[in-house]
Amino acid sequence: MDVNKRASITEEAARERGVKFRRSAREWIISAAAVLLAAAAVRSSLFTLVRVDGNSMSGTLQNGERMLVSVADVALNGVDRGDVVICRYPNRGWDSFVKRVVAVPGDAVYREYGVTHVVYAERTDRGVEIYDTPLDPAYVLTGFSAADDYAPRLLGSGEYFVVGDNRYSSHDSRDWLDSDPSEDVGPISGDMIVGRVRQVIWPLSHFRTVN
Repeated sequence: MDVNKRASITEEAARERGVKFRRSAREWIISAAAVLLAAAAVRSSLFTLVRVDGNSMSGTLQNGERMLVSVADVALNGVDRGDVVICRYPNRGWDSFVKRVVAVPGDAVYREYGVTHVVYAERTDRGVEIYDTPLDPAYVLTGFSAADDYAPRLLGSGEYFVVGDNRYSSHDSRDWLDSDPSEDVGPISGDMIVGRVRQVIWPLSHFRTVN
């Protein structure tokens, strides 16, 4: 075999190896991307990480902490009174808020002398007990407008009332049916609840379960 023919065969083999390598690399990249997308889809359907922004949950969560939020919890088990959740508000797009659920479908809410109340029933050893819980008792000291009060309203199927634990610095469901409707929140629907806050995971020195 002459030198030129041997060189031609060698170049052809090199090209074939190059084509195979590029094809293998492309397939590997596509496979890796598919795995990453699948992992992201699973992660978003099971849990997500959210940073606390602001002081509306002070006493429970601090500004800047990172929380592990269980998305599957809400999808599988629903939401209970007392849960700390990540949620959205009506007419606020995709903005997320961290609040505590204080009223669930079947509970009643009303405002009297400027104070918002939740009325709910619980079964105890003594039978069914009715509770009337003021959400912001100190507000009565800051003045109020009787025009902003409203009679008990029953939350319908899929409606939830959410408030911040720091009652003095939280824009939440209490802002409803008052003289300034421009920023009303009121009850939110179940599909606005993204997930339940489970743990603070960062900073590590603050790691704890959220109740």
